[in-house]
Amino acid sequence: MKIKMFASLIIVFFTGFLSAVSAQSVDEIISKHIAAMGGAQRFSKVQSVRITADMQVMGKQVPVVTTIVQDKAFRSETTVEGMTIVQAVNGTAGWIINPMTGSAKATALPEETVKAMAAETDLTGLFDYKKKGYALTLEGEDDLGGAKVYKVGMTTKNGIKRVNYISKDTFYILKITVQGKVGDQEIQSVNTQSDFREVDGIFYPFTSEVSTSAMPGAAMVLKIKTLEINPKIDEQIFAMPQ
Repeated sequence: MKIKMFASLIIVFFTGFLSAVSAQSVDEIISKHIAAMGGAQRFSKVQSVRITADMQVMGKQVPVVTTIVQDKAFRSETTVEGMTIVQAVNGTAGWIINPMTGSAKATALPEETVKAMAAETDLTGLFDYKKKGYALTLEGEDDLGGAKVYKVGMTTKNGIKRVNYISKDTFYILKITVQGKVGDQEIQSVNTQSDFREVDGIFYPFTSEVSTSAMPGAAMVLKIKTLEINPKIDEQIFAMPQ
């Protein structure tokens, strides 16, 4: 979302006025969203998570284990046909081990992949968004399969652009669209969330259906089996093996 500069002082005035109204509306929506998800006090204590899940893709069920340290590190282990693919990001560096390529050696991830994965280390989403350096805009309202939603645009400090579809009824995020680049190709992904369950006082979507323009017609469904908040983690698992 690029901010356009206007020459007319009158237009600048009204643009500023409308932006202030929009910001106030966004803050009200986000406040209700955070309260519905468990509250600021609980979110402020989340430092890490470990998730075990099954991902259904192209007719196969693929086990996935994901470990995340807030704003710091991300590691996923995906088992396909008996082989485990490991991807990790620690700060600004990332690596992958993919035995399906015929090699068990860790190799560095491309900068764009590291940037995208690093954005996933934020475990508290829209909580404290101003301190995180996120820019939010209210982009209107929509109907999502019969559910009335607010469309809240978000740009992270790394330039990742998202639109959050927040239910006007429950104030849960029902869908997220993400716009980004892989190489020179513009990619859009859509994540539809459902089956919200409470874990340690916070509500999480236990089912996510993800589709991407990079793989048309190949939607992935992720179903969480277990979700641990603030588990004990050996942070050496994020270091690239030599």
